[in-house]
Amino acid sequence: MDKFEQHPIFHNNSNNPQLPVPIQLAIFLNAAGHYGNAATSQDMAEWAGVSVGTVHNCYKQVMVAILHHHDEVIHFNPENPEDRREKEMAKRYVEERTCPQWRGGYLCVDGTPFNLYQKPGLHGEGFFDRKSNYSLSNQVIIFPHNLQIVDYVIGVPGSLHDASAFQHTQCAQPPERFFDDNEWLWADSAYGCQKWCIVPYKRPASGHLTRTQKTFNYHLSKVCKVPFIWHILTCHGKIHVQSEHFYGSLKGHFQSLREL
Repeated sequence: MDKFEQHPIFHNNSNNPQLPVPIQLAIFLNAAGHYGNAATSQDMAEWAGVSVGTVHNCYKQVMVAILHHHDEVIHFNPENPEDRREKEMAKRYVEERTCPQWRGGYLCVDGTPFNLYQKPGLHGEGFFDRKSNYSLSNQVIIFPHNLQIVDYVIGVPGSLHDASAFQHTQCAQPPERFFDDNEWLWADSAYGCQKWCIVPYKRPASGHLTRTQKTFNYHLSKVCKVPFIWHILTCHGKIHVQSEHFYGSLKGHFQSLREL
């Protein structure tokens, strides 16, 4: 509240003052924490005792105030001492779960869809994804040790493959901004293998992983504390489990992201 209350979006010269900022924030968070029938504008208006138009204004004004602080929270600059410390902590986390040679893998990437409640009116077919939903694709790159966001892409049509959506991130263009010669990020098998992007071995359509490949996937899985190692050996490495934990936490707090 200390950061929000002084933002000019909450102040005007009208004779009709705005709602107090704590109430506007409460309306916004209540909507962000629900989805479906529990999150309609009419329900929010009845819950707060205001009009539907006021609810919409609260949404917009709080979001403007949040985005004002965006770069203070989500950032990565190798020259920034704070970012260098986080990077070193991530490397230490990876090294403790694998080996010194793997400490260069200090980031994880994964994608998830944000479902839409109906087909968009403009180029709607482009949002039809492989799970037969209309959705927005989302890519997030995080530190594995604390799940903090380093880079992200939102708003990409759901029909776009994760590997293609990933190319829109700052991390992928160019990767030299994020990675030195002996640094990389971990991804699941949907992504392409690069010098700076390490993925687990896929099980062949007709065959099995070799013992060496299983060993690689086993140790790779330890970066993300996978609870059931047998699943790694029978399928393919789930290096993106920390990213799955991130998405579980995000959609658990802000359930509106389950269906927009």
